[in-house]
Amino acid sequence: MSENASNQTLSIVWLDDSDERPQENVIIQQQLRALSSNFKMFKTINDCEQYLKKQPETTPISLIVNGSLGKDLVPVINSLPQIIVIYIYCFNVQLHQLWAVKYDKVKGVHAIFDEIKIQLVNSQISKNQLGESQTSKTQLSIIKNVPTADFLPETISRSEATYALDLAYLIAEACFDYFGRMAVVSRTRDDFISLCRNELKSGSTLLGVIQEFQDGYAANTAIDWFYRDPFFCIIVENIFRASSIDMMLPCQFLIHDIKKQLDEHKFTSSVVVYSSGVMSTEALKKLDEFIGKVIAFKSFLLANLDRDKALSRTLNSDSSNRCKRILFIIEADPHIENVKSFAKIGSLTSRVDSDSVFFMIGSLFKIIQIQHEENDIINVKISLCGNDSENSTKASFDQLKAQYIDSNGETDIIGFGQFLITTGNSLNGKPLCDEGERLISSYVDQLPADDANRPRGYDALGAMHLSREDFDESLNWFKKSFEFVKEKLPPNDLRIAESCKNIALVHFQKKEFTQALEYFNQTLVIWKQSYGDDHPILLPCLTNVASIYEHEEKIEEATACYYQMLAIIMKHHLGDPSWFAAVYNNLGNMHYRLETYHLALGFFKASLEFKFKFLPNDHPSIALTYKNIGLVCESMSNIQESRENFEKAANIYGALYAADHECVMQIAELIQNLPTQST
Repeated sequence: MSENASNQTLSIVWLDDSDERPQENVIIQQQLRALSSNFKMFKTINDCEQYLKKQPETTPISLIVNGSLGKDLVPVINSLPQIIVIYIYCFNVQLHQLWAVKYDKVKGVHAIFDEIKIQLVNSQISKNQLGESQTSKTQLSIIKNVPTADFLPETISRSEATYALDLAYLIAEACFDYFGRMAVVSRTRDDFISLCRNELKSGSTLLGVIQEFQDGYAANTAIDWFYRDPFFCIIVENIFRASSIDMMLPCQFLIHDIKKQLDEHKFTSSVVVYSSGVMSTEALKKLDEFIGKVIAFKSFLLANLDRDKALSRTLNSDSSNRCKRILFIIEADPHIENVKSFAKIGSLTSRVDSDSVFFMIGSLFKIIQIQHEENDIINVKISLCGNDSENSTKASFDQLKAQYIDSNGETDIIGFGQFLITTGNSLNGKPLCDEGERLISSYVDQLPADDANRPRGYDALGAMHLSREDFDESLNWFKKSFEFVKEKLPPNDLRIAESCKNIALVHFQKKEFTQALEYFNQTLVIWKQSYGDDHPILLPCLTNVASIYEHEEKIEEATACYYQMLAIIMKHHLGDPSWFAAVYNNLGNMHYRLETYHLALGFFKASLEFKFKFLPNDHPSIALTYKNIGLVCESMSNIQESRENFEKAANIYGALYAADHECVMQIAELIQNLPTQST
């Protein structure tokens, strides 16, 4: 907004041709007229467009338009200087966000009108708070609504999805968490500056701010820049909500530096802080549903140690039937496991109150209580959390994250890329996998030829292609890694064993068993040299070797592998019954093929006992073991016991599958072919 425009009375224009909610529309018109004496209502694109184009450039206009009309009108009028902000009011938010995000003046896509009203009301509050800031929030185009840097309740008010621990939040939170743990990637600062410039129109006053940032930014000034001009805080918050890897990556250096500042100045004991704002009654009702539950804040939170100072931010906001003043009372304990960083930042910037407390974006809070005060202020008591124990999806994400974070709590580009690939595979999300592949490939290409991280990158890419069943490409990357470590490391180094194992797994999947066996055996040689002949680490490799021997009809060799596995399991008292069940089952199969039936029967029965410890009685694996016992008994001419076990298998299969299922038909045939009595 130009300096002249900022002093003009705000005009509001509403374009809507819908007749679906006439009573609501009348109420909305009354509310908009109360907000601005310069209110206009239109029903056709042509009339609205002509009116907008005739208005002086110094007249600031807020435009509200429905989704279907906005799709045609916004591209035409978005560049008009008199248009300072556009809100899309529609039923299908997700549909219209797809096109609206392309236009820099669209600040929100809403299904609830009160959310737009709060934005319009708070624009005046925000203008007073920002003082002489050069930022015009209408110049940002990243996504959705633009909150003020420290206006927590506005964040909460938009919709339940805003504070829900949804998939977009989990991905963004994980990425920002990784960013804080990684060393600064040098190019991300230049990428961030380019991203900011791309979001602005030529001639924007903010371009000067961006240049100042480029010239004057230092790691110890990150938080200060957030309050020097809210542009930077706003753009990072909106990128977080967009949950786009491409857009998040340029923020890496900034998130790293902010986290470092917060960690260096973090509280060492519990504290109670306050943050106030305005919330629609509709949003407050939704918040009521989350009492006792954990919510996510997808914004940086600025609170205050002083309750009165926090409340002073909304002194000019009166509660009504539509909107309420809210005071968040926040209990924060820095010793809670996995809690995000927060700190008093008076020493980090002079642009906020000295008692201000800054919370990292993505922080989790549990809503403890919501209660009213006599002066119409609603108290919302919340406590800072590190996890949501009731959210299994977040627990899964945390487990994925932990796989690529070292014992010092650190990671790098390769680890981050591996996380994206693994997450993409788990969610069937190819774009995440592709982004992870691109990051790792680009990083490895820039490494010196003899850099020790090269094989890590090769292995990560090989594993990704293996998961896609692109075996040739996977083998190519794993062999690159193998050649590197074989040349640089001693012949008994465990990293060589890991490379051999990876190559063996690909050959195994390709059914190239001779090559697979060669590399599995190389792996076993190195592992046995390092760990001994009976270490549990040998078990998966021995399983694959035994499978190859089975395929090659080398039953005695396979049997020897399974006995070696059994000895390892028993020596180390491994508590997982699935290992015992599998090894006993395999030994039963081997002895059946060797026609040592008494041994086979004993192993199958032992396998069955262990399966009962971790599987339901009607599991198909239980049925298979009954079938195997029946086959052994039949071979031993114990027809009665054979029939009993076949029938147990038949009962399970019959309850699980249709009559024409292969398992049902096969077991029925086995029963039918049994002799009527023992011979």
